[in-house]
Amino acid sequence: MNGSLKKITAVCIALFCAVQTAFSAAAEGTDFTRLAEECFGYFAEQRGAEDFWDGLEYGGADWAAYCRARLYGSAGAQDYARSAEKCVDELAELAESGGFVKPTDYQRAAVCIAAAGGDPAKAAELGVFRNEELDRQGFNAYIWALIALNVTGAQPPENPTNTAEKLAEYIISRQHADGSFSLIGDAGDVDITAAAVYALAGCGIPAAEQAAQRGADWLGGIEGGYTSMGIRNCESTAQAVIAFCAVGRTEKAYQAAEQLKEYRREGGYAHLLDGEINGLATVQALEAFTALALAERGEMLFGAARSNDVPAQTEEVTQTVQVVQAVQVEQTEESALTVEAAGELPAGGGITGTHIKAGISAVIGLAAAVFVVLFILRRKKALLAAAAVLAVVSGGVWLLDVKTPEEYYAQSGTGTMRAVVSADCSSVLPGLEGIDPAVNPAEMIPPDGAVIPRCEVMLPEGASAFDALIAAAREQQIRVDYTGSGWGTYVKGIGGIYEFGFGELSGWMYRVNGEFPEMSASDYVLHEGDVVEFLYTTDLGRDVGDIYSGENAG
Repeated sequence: MNGSLKKITAVCIALFCAVQTAFSAAAEGTDFTRLAEECFGYFAEQRGAEDFWDGLEYGGADWAAYCRARLYGSAGAQDYARSAEKCVDELAELAESGGFVKPTDYQRAAVCIAAAGGDPAKAAELGVFRNEELDRQGFNAYIWALIALNVTGAQPPENPTNTAEKLAEYIISRQHADGSFSLIGDAGDVDITAAAVYALAGCGIPAAEQAAQRGADWLGGIEGGYTSMGIRNCESTAQAVIAFCAVGRTEKAYQAAEQLKEYRREGGYAHLLDGEINGLATVQALEAFTALALAERGEMLFGAARSNDVPAQTEEVTQTVQVVQAVQVEQTEESALTVEAAGELPAGGGITGTHIKAGISAVIGLAAAVFVVLFILRRKKALLAAAAVLAVVSGGVWLLDVKTPEEYYAQSGTGTMRAVVSADCSSVLPGLEGIDPAVNPAEMIPPDGAVIPRCEVMLPEGASAFDALIAAAREQQIRVDYTGSGWGTYVKGIGGIYEFGFGELSGWMYRVNGEFPEMSASDYVLHEGDVVEFLYTTDLGRDVGDIYSGENAG
């Protein structure tokens, strides 16, 4: 190969690399948005919806809805916002009739309504300013009360029970000497520390911001992955990402986000390293990617919502721009190259992986054609050789496994399944003198025995009774301690109340629709409307109605 040919070949290769780099650079700029889009696809598929907002009502995929609105604005979310406002009205009626409404129910509604372009004032007033029952739900309610104020920007009425300053002061008072936070005890908890950090970081109070930085210091000192109850998991990792973004520690946020790759599955994210796709893990991974994408705009995930602003990156873009921003080549588990689209396609856009390949191939093929024309005009063999190289590259594009997220992560829509969940330890109330304080501190026992108050959760088809427990516990920030084996999952503790705390026959059991299944909770598949109750027994089930198990135990 002569010198001229070498130079031209080098130019051709450089041209191809430049094109590829341009695509990669564009994808890198929207990488977290692309990852968020994959998660949005998961939740849309769960409902069998083509567009994310189609038919979405409050109570289904709320945190995904919040992230969607924060990334792209509130266009299309009007019906969702109205259904959330209606839910607040219903909760208020329940409270007026004497029922207990968890403060976080109001607070979550306020946050979602604000992002979706509705009026969060009533939810903020009931869940924060006028709420006298934050203590009844615990520390988590104080954290989310402050977050609700940060997001909504709601102004306090006259003589409020709670203000941002009071909430921040209380949260700071719960900070441990090492900078961490926890629901109970002195040992720092990743999830609670992260939530406290982004709550404090967003309120604009100097003392709170300093406390948030101390909390981030503690999170930043964790080595070997982020854990809950000693177990590495996706959700705790995602929470760390959000916290680091909130205090401006982007490098730490990127490092934590890298760990999320370990939980990535085809179509979503798993709770554990060796687990399968889990809706809660997927939505919290989505929150992390949204936090990172917003950080690039100078915004916080749980900062002031900009629901009526034009976002920095909009869905209403041309197909040409989407193709340029969309393409990123990744190595799949089968060692095939996969090209994934960065953003959601406009309705009717119809772009597929084949279209993307055709676009790339056409660009390179056009360059090859130019060299052919130059060869005809100038009769230089080097030009023909360059054209041949480009032609080969253009054809090689078709060997790539190019897919959009809709294609690559396609799943059959399974709809949305509701289940009712609770965890109760009222069986121990008559015999509190028999408690073993080394196992269960007496202060952990709720006065009414309701460890997890009766609530509704949304689950994918095929979810288990254990999945329902975890869904409710994660929503309310209740600890669940469990072990897994070939025999299924065994629940050791819920809300700090553990097995053997009231003798050797004490521990957690569960029943579904009033019946005690003879299998692990992780093996029991739920159906629409099932009622799942986890009950603490002090007598191997006899005291909670499981006569069969008690008799067989002798």
